[in-house]
Amino acid sequence: MRLTFEEGTLLLRDYVGPDAPPAFVWDARVDHWRAQAHFYRESIEHLKRHEVAFKNTAPRYNTLSLQLRTAPEPHPHQAESIAAWQQHGCRGVVVLPTGTGKSQVALMAMVEVQRSTLVVAPTIDLMNQWYDLLTRSFAVEVGLLGGGYHELADLTVATYDSAYMQMDRYGNRFGLIVFDEVHHLPGEMYSHAAEMCLAPYRLGLTATPERDEGRHVLLDTLVGPVAYERGIRALTGEY
Repeated sequence: MRLTFEEGTLLLRDYVGPDAPPAFVWDARVDHWRAQAHFYRESIEHLKRHEVAFKNTAPRYNTLSLQLRTAPEPHPHQAESIAAWQQHGCRGVVVLPTGTGKSQVALMAMVEVQRSTLVVAPTIDLMNQWYDLLTRSFAVEVGLLGGGYHELADLTVATYDSAYMQMDRYGNRFGLIVFDEVHHLPGEMYSHAAEMCLAPYRLGLTATPERDEGRHVLLDTLVGPVAYERGIRALTGEY
């Protein structure tokens, strides 16, 4: 039996067990079981738990050896954020006020996980800011998807629009996906970017996780629960 990635989905090929992992449904068009790619981690855990022998050719991301060029001492809330995120299995949302160093939390997550990483930002300006930050922080090539660029690397930055349009092709190329301003993600279009990506490690960053229409509840499935949250008053005195 093989687990493969196809156009933003997972396929269980030649599965003969009594029950496929819960997220999978039978696809009569291809005579295989199919699931959205974001169920990758849960599916792997299910197959291993049930001692199912399988060949896993779905992921195509790399293990890295990232080191920060400079590693400033993190503020207490940044260290607490990463610790809480790790306790949630390196999945979840970190909620911190604007200007309190959420991007540094993302850098720490990349060093912790050491997997090919995609950072998704809502605007081209923010995409460029992330590109500059990553090139300053790590001695590795950084790719860009968006704003006229189509360059893939082990560290890549994309806009939400480009991630949505390209994830069916590249959704198996990253082990960690970071959603900046993650409150944008639950929109009807952008949510597909998370669904078509198999990254087992996920981090969402925002100062305002709630959405008026209530779709922020989808973040639990798309990224993970709120792992850490601090307001501006609680951070008084750290700066």
